[in-house]
Amino acid sequence: MISVQKAMEKAVELIKRHDYARIVSHYDADGITSAGIICNALLQREIQFHTTIVSKLEDSFIQGLKDPLIIICDMGTAQLDLISAHLSEKDVIIIDHHTPPLTSPTPINELVSSLPASFALINPYLPDSDHEGVRGREGEGGGEEEKEIEGDICAAGLSYLVARRLSSNGRGNIDLAGLAVAGTLGDKLRMDTGTNKMILDEGIKEGVISVEKGLKLGDGKIRDLILFSTDPYIPLAGKVEWVDAFLKRLDIEGDRNIGDLDEEEERRLTAALLSLSSESNAGAAINRDALVGDMYILNAEVVRRGIDLMRMVDACGRFGKAGVGIGLCLRDGEMIEAAVSLYMQFQSKLVSELNRIESGEGIIKELPAIFYFYVQERGVTGILDGIVAEYLYPAKPVIALNMKTRDEKGARAETKISARCSKKLIAEGKEGGIDLAKAMEKASKEVGGFGGGHPVAAGASIPEGSEEKFIATLDRIIGEQRKKIL
Repeated sequence: MISVQKAMEKAVELIKRHDYARIVSHYDADGITSAGIICNALLQREIQFHTTIVSKLEDSFIQGLKDPLIIICDMGTAQLDLISAHLSEKDVIIIDHHTPPLTSPTPINELVSSLPASFALINPYLPDSDHEGVRGREGEGGGEEEKEIEGDICAAGLSYLVARRLSSNGRGNIDLAGLAVAGTLGDKLRMDTGTNKMILDEGIKEGVISVEKGLKLGDGKIRDLILFSTDPYIPLAGKVEWVDAFLKRLDIEGDRNIGDLDEEEERRLTAALLSLSSESNAGAAINRDALVGDMYILNAEVVRRGIDLMRMVDACGRFGKAGVGIGLCLRDGEMIEAAVSLYMQFQSKLVSELNRIESGEGIIKELPAIFYFYVQERGVTGILDGIVAEYLYPAKPVIALNMKTRDEKGARAETKISARCSKKLIAEGKEGGIDLAKAMEKASKEVGGFGGGHPVAAGASIPEGSEEKFIATLDRIIGEQRKKIL
């Protein structure tokens, strides 16, 4: 199997043959920043492009791709058979960090070995991958020592490594490191270790990124930040009068910008938020590291706080306005107002759902191995599920179901499902145990759907009407997984 390093070099050579590219990427923060990195790298080489952001790769969509060069980001490994069958005469680059499906009719090694010569598959999580791929260098054709990819890496990180090799100037596209950081934050991966740290460190060295210590609430008015704080989840979220009373007790003006707090005021606010969390009815109190720590300032981007950029582009994608998110990644300051508005709409939906869950009995249902619930709002399922799993019901994996009737002619109704695990559960099972990607894939297949993702975060789509069977099957599978760690 070709190494990740060789696949990146091949991808660069494929791109250089063209003056136009079609980019296809996933609609979340990692997917949009991945596409944004590739767009910027192509612009730097004066290569034109057209970008499409999608929620999934469907057969009909793949068949409709007619461009000579196609770059797929943050997806593609699970659809390798379809891509190979329909696009065999195209130059195709796949930049993905998802593990291959377990139940593919053709083993992944066979699929990879039979790929057309015009394909470059970049995925460090393929079986037998040697995880090569990181090259520390200045500009094109540098000669520093090769390093293996270390730790978990997202698609934006991989796209950045490709962009570094594609550069035709002396800086080597290092200015795109901030977008890689935003994508990494979106997928909740660690920044302080492995390849992610290498990307961060070279961004800091070049002045592209700065690191500050402080509250991880983002930028803006203190009152609004608390009112809409869902990750970290503050029990005051959505409760206007409670927020005002809380800030009044602290003698802190809510309309002040959080960056204007002095050291003593920030210390007082931090202590009060931590105390509030520990006294609430939430399943898990916020730990200090979730609330206070490193904040990444992206000096080359129009939205400078990494957490804010991540949240905005994610909201853009989930509301079907991915063009606004791509615009932010292309450093179009005129997109900021629209992105902020979309983010606030998104947070309002999240807060509404969280308040409903906290106040209503019977909304969260419990089975032996899982919790599950039905989501009312559209577009927030995965993010909401992650918050519930981490802060409200951390003892078991949490499954969120969102019933959605599709309007396309001939398309069946389907239910979208998200599965999330708290960090505590994953830590308990680090030597083998809970793997939501495997569980979702198996359970969805049994009811005629499909699913997959990551061990800590996975998704599925199943036919409408199969929800009860799916949940029972998933509970059994995860129960079997949990036995390994109990």
